Amino acid sequence: MMLSPSLDRILVLNVKKFAQRRIFMEQQLREFGLSAEFIFDWDIDDLTDSLVIEYFRDDHHLTAAQQSCALKHVAALQKIADGNGQGFCLVLEDDAVFSKDLQLGLQRALSQSRRFPGNKVIYIGSGGNFFTPKSQRKPDQYLYLGHRGRFADSYLIDSSTARQRLDWIKTHKIAEPIDNQFEKIDKQLGIQMIWLEDPVIEQGSKNGLFKSALEADPPTWLKGLFFRWEKLKRKYIYQLWR
Repeated sequence: MMLSPSLDRILVLNVKKFAQRRIFMEQQLREFGLSAEFIFDWDIDDLTDSLVIEYFRDDHHLTAAQQSCALKHVAALQKIADGNGQGFCLVLEDDAVFSKDLQLGLQRALSQSRRFPGNKVIYIGSGGNFFTPKSQRKPDQYLYLGHRGRFADSYLIDSSTARQRLDWIKTHKIAEPIDNQFEKIDKQLGIQMIWLEDPVIEQGSKNGLFKSALEADPPTWLKGLFFRWEKLKRKYIYQLWR
């Protein structure tokens, strides 16, 4: 019997001064018996002109916070690409909020990943509240080919796919927020964007738990209300005729 791919490591992207998020993430990990490596590289204060020139296109319009976030993802990809593991790594932004079914979701994603041979990224979160239409869902199938990337708050990736993304960035550089940039990279390289259904992570800076570090926000209570309404529409109401 062929064994399912393993989860080799968990990497959490965190800003050093975001202690509240770090404590929250550490508590979640402990509750599920998991451990992770935190990536503190490339906070805003660490950015230099030479670093920005190396990784970002001249015509980009990214804020320092968006540049920092992108480079933290690059640092995670470098660790994964340089590692010796043969399985997947889970990359989490520090505002990822776990559902009670996290372990089950990871198990399902890893066990069914072989159904999609080749390079792929498996999004286990509900970024953007995108869901596979109910009409396309099949019993006992938990992974589906997505038409776009979900947000980069939570994804499984292996060393080969991480290296492909890094090579693209080295050649073309970053010009968009990293979620959008990853989607463009993956479409150009033929990297499959796989969605876990049902997703097991929500983004805390979208559902009202945290204030966003990347963009201007409405009050967290109002943002949470918008998020829940969007989730209701896309996960349930739209499914009535899809």
